[in-house]
Amino acid sequence: MRIRRSGGLLCRSDDGAAASRPVTPAGGEDVTGTPNDPPPRRYRIRVRGHLGETMRCAFPALQARASGGDTVLTGPLADRAALYGVLAEIEALGLELLEVRRLPPA
Repeated sequence: MRIRRSGGLLCRSDDGAAASRPVTPAGGEDVTGTPNDPPPRRYRIRVRGHLGETMRCAFPALQARASGGDTVLTGPLADRAALYGVLAEIEALGLELLEVRRLPPA
């Protein structure tokens, strides 16, 4: 069993799959990019229902907060591939996607 910290949460993985997956830094640092790469864009993604600790650990680069009966995931994503990765994870977990919104630069 592996344990990793994600946004103040301790996330456990019995098979190691989630713990060994690459993590996009939450601070928006670009570890492998070039100086000409565009800055990460901030997104707000709303899914139906309240996500528990285990589900929130699937989105280490995003902050989660409850809003009514839904969960809102917010944070920077480096590029379109990162956004598609989050959307694929939402689908794989069987979550209902309600909204994806690109936020203006901070």
